[in-house]
Amino acid sequence: MKDTLRRVLHRLKFSLVFALLIGAFLSVVLWDRIVHITPVGHASVEWYSLFGGARATRGPLDEGLHVIWPWNRFYTYDLRLQNHQESYAVVSQDGLHFDMDLNFRWHVQREGVPTLNQQIGQDYLQRLLIPEIGSVLRRVVASFPAEALYTSDRNLVQQRVFDEVTAESHPNGVAAPDASNSNGTTLVLSDILITRIDLPENIQQAIERKLTEAELVKEYAFRVQREELESERKAVEAEGIRLFQQTVAPAITDSYLKWRGIEATLALAQSENAKVVVIGNSEAGLPLILDTGETQTPGTSQPLIPDLQEAPSN
Repeated sequence: MKDTLRRVLHRLKFSLVFALLIGAFLSVVLWDRIVHITPVGHASVEWYSLFGGARATRGPLDEGLHVIWPWNRFYTYDLRLQNHQESYAVVSQDGLHFDMDLNFRWHVQREGVPTLNQQIGQDYLQRLLIPEIGSVLRRVVASFPAEALYTSDRNLVQQRVFDEVTAESHPNGVAAPDASNSNGTTLVLSDILITRIDLPENIQQAIERKLTEAELVKEYAFRVQREELESERKAVEAEGIRLFQQTVAPAITDSYLKWRGIEATLALAQSENAKVVVIGNSEAGLPLILDTGETQTPGTSQPLIPDLQEAPSN
């Protein structure tokens, strides 16, 4: 009895060790299909089959370690802000063909990860965003002339493309940041920026020449306006001088002018510069003071009227 029990235990022990070895081997081989890690800023979904052939998706799964059956599928999506630049061939309203580069930013809506995984997949950028934005861009650009796109209407085109791509009436799962909580949203588009418009060289040069001439016209108009304002200023100044003279002239008398002349004479006479005074130079009787250009040395005195020498007699 004991020998039989010993043999059974030995066989069970051997079977258990063999099973553990097989399990360890399968774990090593299938480790990548069993153990999955969701990185920071990501969300995952698990796709699995139920009994009877039904399929279901579990998620979104949070960051961290996840263990699944090896026959299930595990998909991970980046939830952080992403950026992409794409070049599109467009046609303007005037029939001009050219290329336009767009830069757009977006992020995946966490609650929409299961829907995004079921309906589109991880290559949603190539299957949804790029063709959707390109289709709207071509339709919008077709309503603008090339010159307007190159100059004034670039921001308007950007805004119209953004509004149409994220419109609720255009169900594609893409929404604007202020409408990101609506049902069915899988992607949130942050902005769209036109980075380059590659017009033909001759068309681009013609537009730049036209812009240069327009700026020259504005400069000349500004100059004309400045001269007109200067002319008005001078007219106002002349009118002010005329009114001043009309106001002051009646109050200026001969006595007042003589008094001001005496004050000026005294001020000149008290200066340190050498001068010549001539008496009786006018009807008013005010002296005429002539500066000789010589500086008087302190401590010396010079006569106000120089000595007169007699001319030699013949």
